[in-house]
Amino acid sequence: MTLSEPYYSVKSNLIFCLSIPIYVMLFMVLYSPTFGINGHDGWLSDWNQHAGLCLPIICAIILGVLLASRSILCFALVRHTLSKREFLIWQAVEFLVCCLFCDLFLSLYLHADYFVTLTRIIIVGLELVIFPYVIYWAAMELLDHSIRLREANDIIAELRKGTERNEAGAIRFADEKGNVKLVVGAERVISIESAGNYVTILYDNDGKLVRYSLRNTLKSIEDICRANGLVRCHRSFFVNLSKIKIIRRTPDGIYAEIDRSGVEDIPVSKTYAAELMRLFSE
Repeated sequence: MTLSEPYYSVKSNLIFCLSIPIYVMLFMVLYSPTFGINGHDGWLSDWNQHAGLCLPIICAIILGVLLASRSILCFALVRHTLSKREFLIWQAVEFLVCCLFCDLFLSLYLHADYFVTLTRIIIVGLELVIFPYVIYWAAMELLDHSIRLREANDIIAELRKGTERNEAGAIRFADEKGNVKLVVGAERVISIESAGNYVTILYDNDGKLVRYSLRNTLKSIEDICRANGLVRCHRSFFVNLSKIKIIRRTPDGIYAEIDRSGVEDIPVSKTYAAELMRLFSE
């Protein structure tokens, strides 16, 4: 089973990266656990003496590793699809890397044997993070269920109205398996944005802006978009020519301003700028 949208959301991954070191910090400060380490063990004795300095540094190391890992993950998911099993393996490697870097710091600072402390750190780490990781998975599954339920309700509402299915010039958007998930009039579509393994279709529904997430890629729907007046203006965007009010060049780049309130300007890359301006001028 492939990962759903919440798993590669920048917001959810950022919250995860920040919450883990905060959780570790609070847990260690409030409970001061020994994790079964003998009180006469020199490693524990040194830790107790230097915990005030070591703990913030360890939390900073965990934060750095998690931020780097999740940044790579979000970048990789733009081009590849991961299964939940592969994501679980990714998290295991992520956890191991955190342990390796924390062990490197402690072995150098406390003058301890690297491989002796590594075993202890892995055991301590597992006991610490298994709870927040389980919470993370449960939260992502709950968000995914909520998104799918909302999308299903939106589709049911559209089917009940019966307007989109019967209007002329309707575009039938299918998912990566070829199943039609959304049918909407071409003149209603404002833009389509790529987001990882999903595309977000922004369209006007009786004066209300609707954002519909569909599991597919821009490349897969490119032909149907071009056939219905949607033009690629960026690596991550298609835009409806009839919805463009003006194309502006700013110090930050080129943008297409949409003639609909509530819609942000759409970026135009240099690769597609000349063709978009030619079509817009016609």
